[in-house]
Amino acid sequence: MSEQELIQAGISALKANDKGRAVLIFSQFVRQYPHSEGGWYLLGMSIDDAQKRAYCFERVLEINPNNPDAKKQLALLSPPEPAPPAPVITPPEPPLLHVPAFLESQAEQQEIPEDSQPETPVKAPKRKQKNNNAILIATISGLCILACTALVAFNLLAGRLTSPVSAPPVLDPTSTSIPITSDSAAITSTPPPATPLATAAPTLAYTPAYESAPCMFEAPPGVRVSCGYAIVPENRTSSSGRTLRLAVAVFHSTSQNPALDPILFLQGGPGGQAVQLSADGYSVLVEPFISTRDYITFDQRGTGYSDPQMDCDELEKVHRQDIYGSIAPESRELVYQNAFLDCGGRLHAQGIDLSAYSTVESAADLRDIVRLLGYEKVNLYGVSYGTRLSLVTMRNHPEVVRSAILDSVVPVESNVIEEYPRSVDSALSQMFTSCAADPECAGAYPDLKEVFWALIQELDANPITLTTSAYPMGTVTETVDGSYLLSVTTGLLRSPGFIITAPQTIYRVKNGDYSTLIAAQYSLPYEFEGISPGLYISMMCREHVLDSTPEELSLISEKVGVEEKVFRPFYGDFGDMFSGCRNWGIPGPNLGEKDAVVSDIPSLVIEGSFDPATPPFYGKQVAERLANSFYYEFPAMGHVPTTDDACALKIALDFIANPLLRPDDSCLAVSSPADFLVPYTGTPALELNRERISGVTVDVPGDWELTIDGFFWRGASVFDITQVTAFRSDITAQDLVDYFSSSLNGYRGLDGPPAEAGTRRANGYEWIFYYATSNQRPVDIAIAEDGDSSLVIVLFSHPDEHDALYRTVFLPMVDSAR
Repeated sequence: MSEQELIQAGISALKANDKGRAVLIFSQFVRQYPHSEGGWYLLGMSIDDAQKRAYCFERVLEINPNNPDAKKQLALLSPPEPAPPAPVITPPEPPLLHVPAFLESQAEQQEIPEDSQPETPVKAPKRKQKNNNAILIATISGLCILACTALVAFNLLAGRLTSPVSAPPVLDPTSTSIPITSDSAAITSTPPPATPLATAAPTLAYTPAYESAPCMFEAPPGVRVSCGYAIVPENRTSSSGRTLRLAVAVFHSTSQNPALDPILFLQGGPGGQAVQLSADGYSVLVEPFISTRDYITFDQRGTGYSDPQMDCDELEKVHRQDIYGSIAPESRELVYQNAFLDCGGRLHAQGIDLSAYSTVESAADLRDIVRLLGYEKVNLYGVSYGTRLSLVTMRNHPEVVRSAILDSVVPVESNVIEEYPRSVDSALSQMFTSCAADPECAGAYPDLKEVFWALIQELDANPITLTTSAYPMGTVTETVDGSYLLSVTTGLLRSPGFIITAPQTIYRVKNGDYSTLIAAQYSLPYEFEGISPGLYISMMCREHVLDSTPEELSLISEKVGVEEKVFRPFYGDFGDMFSGCRNWGIPGPNLGEKDAVVSDIPSLVIEGSFDPATPPFYGKQVAERLANSFYYEFPAMGHVPTTDDACALKIALDFIANPLLRPDDSCLAVSSPADFLVPYTGTPALELNRERISGVTVDVPGDWELTIDGFFWRGASVFDITQVTAFRSDITAQDLVDYFSSSLNGYRGLDGPPAEAGTRRANGYEWIFYYATSNQRPVDIAIAEDGDSSLVIVLFSHPDEHDALYRTVFLPMVDSAR
């Protein structure tokens, strides 16, 4: 969607008083066009929170200091003088949206292309002028009810620990100061590591500094948070004088007598944001720890709120063009290559020393931050790549480390690119073995391993094209081949909520049900969300790609068994990845930089059995060299178990309390294996409850969740489209058919017009049944006229469960409706 179309869509939502949708649209807009005066103004007009509104209008004035409308809005937000209490009056009707002069050219009323409008379908033909067709509209939007949930799912599949997806965060300038204390005491002493690091050049003398600053996020209620910037050299072996500003946040303990050694959280990626993530994921990441000690996190160099940010707008733009079909297939890799090189060239031109962005330098940053904040020792809590940074810190700067929680480990000495085939095999073997050991899974999905690899070969030989509407940006089209399915399947094995769907997904794709793949497409516009591509490229190139050879990389696809394509933001195949890293302009690792870590610092090593990103053999490999370590593997978990499993978190908290003692791990003995989903066959029978919804009394499954759109959603997984609804409306059966039969309107979300499928007499009504599909998935509709209105019942289901749900849910709803 163009800049103009996005503005128009947002203004339409704002005029309709749909501020939630307006925030979503304008947040996406300012992410794409961060210097848009109009975008920031309209985002501010869409937000109710005063501080966030003020931030948006201040951004407008940074772009145009003379903007009168932004000045006016900021003045209105200024605290008024105290006044006597005013009488209570009834507020007037809200005025129409005022469009300021500087936006008038963008706000001209013009028709927006249908695929870019907010999802409000045209109303069906009416027999009488009644305002009761909202449920029919909800029926159409019901086809997309799971889009947001699936978006959450696949942002997690992207390999980053994230909070639930929402509109991009608006910065909240709240000011607090971080106290610098000097009375911290060491809890344990740790001898120097057994393997000292050899450096290519000596570290020059420097003095780090710290500046308190307002927090760039809204603090959780009742929690004191202090923020600031650590100022450190960009390259500690260079006399260039360039410095970095690393964003730091401290969530202060709620205890009256907190422990002197805080938790220090290290995010994955590399390139993932940690400060905003900790705020967004407060209940999972922060709250469990601050009852006893402070919690520190920082955005590693090049990421998040730190300066400089190593973003790659060039690559993000090409990625958007690619998924929305604007790049010819024959020039696709060339376009990505040019964008890749343009980003690297721009970062060099900005004076950024890309060779200084390494785990070794980040570990030195961590040490400096601990000292600047006045702490003596910290307990490291690293997840994914953050474990690699933890290990290097334990090796290079053991004096600041009391203990370490290493969740989903990346060994320092490993090459994750070369280990990719072994990692994939570890995760897939766990799935195949676990399914075969589960009688229900084995019965529903026989010969899962053979079926999977046969499907991979079939898709490589005969790829399918899958197209999905990804509002508000447009239509996403992807070629689904064996590599694509392999990536989706291993992605599912990262999280327990998705692990249980993996065998089901394989069989459903085999049988033409692409529900999971469609859900994956919803996440594609957000591929770069929460990560700095420039930093990711720099560190992956230095520590992995350039630690290999083109010949070794060329063997990877052969070992995996598919024509594997490199994950973005790299381009082409693994050979192209090596060439791209050489052209990025950085060296490979220095002598000793990737030496394995041998240490006696107390450590807790945690792995998930299904994890394809950091497989269990990584954790075992690291634990063998950590003399005071405890290793735990969670049988139904994937990536980062401490954020998904109560037992893993309990063990982590018990470990932190006394790192030298084995934690209480009794909960692990009762951990259950993965409970894979299998198709519903009608047994056991569903318990139906009588409900009154939208003018209809009807029997529906008692444990299905009622959504705000009037649907009862089964919710077996985030990819489950199974849902039913019933409503009374002023339409006829012919109205309904006509409404869904217009090809000009894309059949309103169906694959084609509904076909009559029989009749049924029940409860004094003559029902007409219709059958259709949406994305090849069954849609059953029943309608019975009742005087001046009609009763309508709709069921969405998956093909492998359609017959059972038709018998046990749809027909009982028809028979009970009144």
